[in-house]
Amino acid sequence: MSKYFLAMDIGGTKTTGALFSEDGKLVDDYTYVRKSQTFKGEEVVYQNTKKVLDKVIEHFGIDMNDVLGIGVGSPGPLNTEQGIVIHAPLMGWKNFPIAKRLQKDFEKPVKIDNDGNLGALAEQRCGVAVGKQNVMYITVSTGCGGGLVINGEIYHGKNDGAGEVGHMSIQPEGKECPCGAKGCFEMYASGTAINKKVREDIRNGQKSMLWEESEHNVECIDGAMIMRAASKGDPYALAVYREEGYYLGVALSNVFNLFSPEVLVLGGGVTKAKKYFHEEMMKGIEERCIQKPREEQIRYSVMNDKVVLYGAYCLISDFIKREKKTNQRA
Repeated sequence: MSKYFLAMDIGGTKTTGALFSEDGKLVDDYTYVRKSQTFKGEEVVYQNTKKVLDKVIEHFGIDMNDVLGIGVGSPGPLNTEQGIVIHAPLMGWKNFPIAKRLQKDFEKPVKIDNDGNLGALAEQRCGVAVGKQNVMYITVSTGCGGGLVINGEIYHGKNDGAGEVGHMSIQPEGKECPCGAKGCFEMYASGTAINKKVREDIRNGQKSMLWEESEHNVECIDGAMIMRAASKGDPYALAVYREEGYYLGVALSNVFNLFSPEVLVLGGGVTKAKKYFHEEMMKGIEERCIQKPREEQIRYSVMNDKVVLYGAYCLISDFIKREKKTNQRA
């Protein structure tokens, strides 16, 4: 009889669920996506989250006796050992015992971790960094985040705080970040930061085909529109991506100088424009690294939106395997 794992990626915009076979295959390449009910209160958000798994179970018509466990990518900060979301303002969750709630509702073991850590685990186990023991994953999307795998395992650090590259300062007296610090990497290199900068520049008279592309409504300018303008040779859009490459070069050189991973994997929506920023990024890395990494040490994720789901599968699968070995020794 086939056995399965359920996996879920809880995001501020959407929550995604999937079913994995015991050997790590995404069943039918199927994912169920549901809009996250942010700012609607703790219980509304939880019930909406639970329905994602309900829908996956319903879609496949699986018997829960054939499900071994549930892996969850969750916003944080987290207490991963106890399965608690310490604070997720968008969800209204504060010290919310999500693992216990899901375990009670589905009667299955549940493990949680954040998206950066699960991205790193997924890339190391079944992505572009397979076979490497020390891996860094950085996502450049709505925000910027990261995760570390050291000796083949997620490195959480004290208080589950390791890998938060989005809040590494690259401009000590720079822009104020919602986290309370100044000059955070996320404030310069994220998709949100890029869109904000471009909208402000166009509003202030910057010449670009984006003015026409947006039909003179700068608020609708987004990453896809900027990338299209770059593909058409728009000088301003190309300059925006060169600047993105500069900031990535600064941040990634810090990571290599501190951690020197075997492989650093870049993921997230902004990396779809890699052809426009890669050269500038590599130039910055080479200028700032004490020991220059080889080109093959920097790779781009190919799992895209599914990387957290794969990481969630790896997380719960590892846990179940460890539990099984422990029980066999007992």
